[in-house]
Amino acid sequence: MLGALAWNLSHSDLPKARHYAEQGIVLARKLHYPAGEALCSNNLGTCLALAGSADEALSYHMAALQIFQSLNDRKSMAHAYNGIANCHNLHQNFTTAATFYQKALHLAEKRHDTADQALFLSNLADLASRQRQPARANAYIRRALRFYTSLDNLPGQANSLFTLGSVQAEQQLPDSAKNNLLDALLLYRVLGDEYGLSGVYTTLSAVMATQKNALPSLEAATLGMRYAKQVGSPERLQNAYQQLATTYALLGNHKQAYTMQQRFQHLRDSLVTDVNTRAMAALQSRYNTQDQENRIRLLTHRQKVTQLHADRDADRVRLLAVAVGGLLLLIVMGGVLYGQLLRSRKELAAQHQLVADKNTALESAAHELRQLAESKARLYAIIAHDLRGPVMAFTGVTELIRFYQRTNDQEGLRHLPELVRESAQNLNGLLDNLLNWAVSETGELSCQPERVPARELLSECYELFQTTAHSNQISLQYDAPTHMALYADPNMVRTILRNLVSNALKFTPNDGTIRLQATPDTTDPTQICISVTDTGPGMPVSKLKQVLQPEAQQLRAADSGRPAQGTGLGLQLCRTFAECHGGTLGMGAGPEGGAMVWVTLPAAGHSLVAPSVPDSAFRSPSAA
Repeated sequence: MLGALAWNLSHSDLPKARHYAEQGIVLARKLHYPAGEALCSNNLGTCLALAGSADEALSYHMAALQIFQSLNDRKSMAHAYNGIANCHNLHQNFTTAATFYQKALHLAEKRHDTADQALFLSNLADLASRQRQPARANAYIRRALRFYTSLDNLPGQANSLFTLGSVQAEQQLPDSAKNNLLDALLLYRVLGDEYGLSGVYTTLSAVMATQKNALPSLEAATLGMRYAKQVGSPERLQNAYQQLATTYALLGNHKQAYTMQQRFQHLRDSLVTDVNTRAMAALQSRYNTQDQENRIRLLTHRQKVTQLHADRDADRVRLLAVAVGGLLLLIVMGGVLYGQLLRSRKELAAQHQLVADKNTALESAAHELRQLAESKARLYAIIAHDLRGPVMAFTGVTELIRFYQRTNDQEGLRHLPELVRESAQNLNGLLDNLLNWAVSETGELSCQPERVPARELLSECYELFQTTAHSNQISLQYDAPTHMALYADPNMVRTILRNLVSNALKFTPNDGTIRLQATPDTTDPTQICISVTDTGPGMPVSKLKQVLQPEAQQLRAADSGRPAQGTGLGLQLCRTFAECHGGTLGMGAGPEGGAMVWVTLPAAGHSLVAPSVPDSAFRSPSAA
């Protein structure tokens, strides 16, 4: 489990991934479990390689390979070869790296392991690209993409499309490169792979820079930097700083370009220093170990001499004890009898106290069990009610597929992917709300406020929903002063925004408009009002009171031309998160006849100056 955690977190949280791998190695050695030690060593090597410590990573991959060879585990041997090749690739020893990649691919082909073949072909493509061999790289990555497509492996497809786009960018094919990078970007968003998003945005910025699209290139490079910081990958940070320097130079902002180049150089120098420090620490550790072993041997020798003297003295004491023992025997027997009487009295009193303590503990446990049963009953009731709609939607889609196939209705079949996508989005949003609601109900969800710009939160929400808005021909816009900042839990605010915008998308017709806005609260200067306004059919006044009740299970009927059924759980969750911050949730008619939902949240104590970004860069294609 520790090895699996290290692997799954290697592209999102490198410090934590490395910690889990090191714990796994210690535990495996304690249990004398060589297969587990090799797995964790190989994964630790991967983490170190991603952090830029290629020499240290190579030693762990080699140690893992020796164990895998002794166990004749060919699949794991192939992955160890792949890790060794990655280390040589970082050192730019391309010939040696290619040799180990080929060894890994040969083992995968002998086992007919399609997934591993695709992985090693992708790495060979990346290596060929670094060697300025675009034709070979193109051939390798297209083979890998075919394998991943046949396996329906979305992460593999995303990585292959990313590599293919990078190769085409080097071949001076910007249009093809841009298309493949955008496809990879869509898959990475679906997978939530921030490491992949960082690389795609940075490469996409480079492609746009070659087309002289300076502002879009700057926006993509900025997003690449944001995701690289979230992941904490030094490699991604270096690439992002270098691309930002290029983009600022293209815009003529040479001062900012120089700053980005300095940060790039500083990061690269710090990585080299870190590698040297680790090597010195390893040497110091080996020296300390040898010194401690010598001291232990010396202490053992002294202990033996001391023991000989102690044995001689003990013999003398035993002779004296035999003489004194007879005199003490009678005294001891009397003391024992008296002690038994005292112990009996103490044990009786302790038993009475133990019974009283157990009764108190049983009453407390019974009270907690009753509270837990009531909480579970509420959760089961909501799940039984709210999951019925999305599940029935999927059932209806399957019936439509059978009907269209039986009637050979090609037009109907072309509309099915959109229905499946909407049903899946509805179900995903519902499950997210159910999980957050359940955690908040159990009291395990804590509010951890911090200072965060309002415009940044609205921008993230816009990025999340702009594809859906565009596919439904809806204009998605947002507006917030650049200096405005909230003092709130960022994750809770993101959940509130996702629910409100998702509801607005359900009830807004085609060619409609949804606007996110952050403004000061006119009734309370310490609060900020965040509102979501749509141009949908709105809601009668008679239903507003029912919707705003916590126990309401129905939102409002959708007259937007698309099926939508609300559960009320999203608004309940928004209300709960707003109240955690001392704010409120409200709903009313919008200025253009639709609906407007708002929450009030605390404002930060001081203004936070953020770089200004033009609104035109964040409008959906339909709005343009």
